[in-house]
Amino acid sequence: MLLPAAAGAFTLGLLAWPILGGAVPEWGWLLLGAAGLIGAAVGASGPRSFDEIDLSGRIGAERPRGSDAIAALEALAPGRVTKPGVTALALAGLILFGVGWAGLWEARLDDGVLAGAAPSSGRLEAALRTDPTLGPYGWSALADVGSFDGGEGVVGVRERAWISGRGDPPAGVVRGDRVVIEGSIEVPDDPGFRMSLRRRGIGVLVTVDELERIGPSANTFVRAAQGVRAATSRALLALFPPREAGLLMGLALGDGANLDPALERDFDAAGLGHLLVASGGNVAMVLVPALWLASLLRLPRTVRFAGGVALVAAVVLVTGGEPSVLRAGVMAGLALLGVASGRPRATGALVAGAVLVLLVLDPWLVWSVGFQLSVAATAGLAALAAPLADRLSWLPRPAALAVGTTIAAQLGVTPLLLFHFREVPGTTILANLAAFPLVAPSMLLGLGAAAAGAVLEPLGRLLAGMALVPVRGLEVVADRAAKAPVPALASGGGIGVLLAGTALVAAIVWRLRTQRPFPRIVPIAAAAIVPVLAWWVALGAGPPGGLEVRVFDVGQGDAALVSSPGGARILIDGGPDPDEVAGELAALGVRRLDLVVASHPHADHIVGLPAVLARFPVGTVLEPGCPDEWGALRPELLRAISEERVPLQHPRTGASYRVGDLTVEVLSPAECFTSTESDLNNDALVLRIRWGDRTVLFATEPEEPAQEAMLDAGLDLRADVLKVPHHGGGTSVPEFFEAVAPSIAVVSVGENPYGHPVGWVLDELEATGAQVVRTDQHGDVVLTLGPGGVGLA
Repeated sequence: MLLPAAAGAFTLGLLAWPILGGAVPEWGWLLLGAAGLIGAAVGASGPRSFDEIDLSGRIGAERPRGSDAIAALEALAPGRVTKPGVTALALAGLILFGVGWAGLWEARLDDGVLAGAAPSSGRLEAALRTDPTLGPYGWSALADVGSFDGGEGVVGVRERAWISGRGDPPAGVVRGDRVVIEGSIEVPDDPGFRMSLRRRGIGVLVTVDELERIGPSANTFVRAAQGVRAATSRALLALFPPREAGLLMGLALGDGANLDPALERDFDAAGLGHLLVASGGNVAMVLVPALWLASLLRLPRTVRFAGGVALVAAVVLVTGGEPSVLRAGVMAGLALLGVASGRPRATGALVAGAVLVLLVLDPWLVWSVGFQLSVAATAGLAALAAPLADRLSWLPRPAALAVGTTIAAQLGVTPLLLFHFREVPGTTILANLAAFPLVAPSMLLGLGAAAAGAVLEPLGRLLAGMALVPVRGLEVVADRAAKAPVPALASGGGIGVLLAGTALVAAIVWRLRTQRPFPRIVPIAAAAIVPVLAWWVALGAGPPGGLEVRVFDVGQGDAALVSSPGGARILIDGGPDPDEVAGELAALGVRRLDLVVASHPHADHIVGLPAVLARFPVGTVLEPGCPDEWGALRPELLRAISEERVPLQHPRTGASYRVGDLTVEVLSPAECFTSTESDLNNDALVLRIRWGDRTVLFATEPEEPAQEAMLDAGLDLRADVLKVPHHGGGTSVPEFFEAVAPSIAVVSVGENPYGHPVGWVLDELEATGAQVVRTDQHGDVVLTLGPGGVGLA
């Protein structure tokens, strides 16, 4: 247990740097840690033989206890047992050293050449660490910069940078390629984005004006891996339909460039998203058969060791060095080393050793969610897979191992999933069990087809046809599980959830591995808590007592859920994050949406809607239907609507919908706008939702022309609650607010460079007598409209 404890202590120190770092300089923490480790080493040297330990005849006479037991064990097994005080000192030293180690790397980030040059422009030579990927605002990639020329000569650099550009990613450029970049360098102003980059070891953002590929990687092994990766991708695309080829590229290579977006959403919603990136399974699926073959051929131990290490390195390079693959690769290397030296190690020690090695080499990995989940899943397997399988003895042994492995891995990652993503799909375990027997055949037959096709095309096509059976089986599992009416395990996030979840998993591990009963207080507490939790969940799952409006805090964007006493659910917009709103809905216990409104095709309103459509049955989608000749977001949304087979309508002023006990009135647009400053904003759907005599006006993004058109048409705009147009921007007319005359006005806004909400808009709203509530100050805004008026939670 000492190695896992050491890995945990060093990890804790790395995580503690942002909290403790300012108290002592990084070198001070390193010295304190070194002192603790040296003190532990000195304290560990002590009596190790029967001549040096006075057991007072107790061995054999009576069972030694306390310090006598420790002394006896030290004598019987020198070096196997460490004194508690020495252990505590060593672990404290590792924590302190971890704090200093993180500080040292943080200082290197601040003292970097690029950080010192920012803000400036110049020419950089770099190697791409990741493939350029397209996002809502252009493309981006991670690069290792080798040199920088800011006009005063070329300076050697060894830093990571986040590079981004407008439009589509540069054609023919992939990870590992050497490129020349002309662009501007800056330290991001947005604190959240800046912190996100720093936790990946990146200090600067490079906005690309021009990018030129100058060749493949300069490293021979990386260049060879690039060739294998490219050849495999070409073969898969030639042998399989596009959808299945993209899925196989994700499964085998961790390459999502050709992955169908709808399929990706289904896998994520089903809890199978981990299959779409290269993981430790890739290492195992290649290494295990190879070692079996080497053993069958009776190859010498040294040959098996060298060949295994080379094979693991090749898999890591071909799959792009994802954190989970790195973890599995180092684990495999340590395991091979142990076997070669005649001292095999337990899985727990291998996990801990891999964590220590990787975090010393790259402490930024401690913040990688992928790395955290990979380690947690593997630790869960090491601790729980065998005990769980033993308790499933009524199943055939292979089935028991599969079920035990799946549950163990899920238990390991659940606290982290609830902490980072605040929910775990209820179908995860069943979906993973269903997918388990399909993954290996899909990968092995798919890769076999690619290899065989390069030599003999008919054989490649035969294997491809065989591979399609398990591959399409995976697609069916993901599709069915994504929308299964199974409640998700949800949380509010936060460190408390992580600590409580980890403690619960640790208790389960202790109980299963020691086979000791829990203390009497545990079942008593469970018997008291479970009914309370069931009652609380039942209350939350039922319909509200009045019309409930929840405006989500999605930053600089819009998303709101309307729920009625009759059970109707309407979602207006999906926010700027691809997954946030879908996760929020799952956490709230939403099972179906009667109506989804995509007010207009701007990223801050609709990027999250495809994931919503993938995860929840939807009755109808409303969308303006006006042309967006410059954007790719609307076509992507329309593809998602089509793939999920959801009815789509493009309503105009005067349209009305009955949704359960709610009435939805469309106030704008009467027709698509042209030649305004922002046609897309003016085309935005404006809805008034009525429940009895209570009304909510969702003025999503109409600017002056659309607002004036509604006023000129004499529409009834009165409402108890107003969702303020355009995040409170200065694009409204005061008369619009006067016509609405709301009791409460909600501004959905986040940190932004536009000055939203502007002061005069807030003043005009308050002049109408409205209480103004902002999501950037209040978080999620929850309003209940009932016979007694409007209440703010």
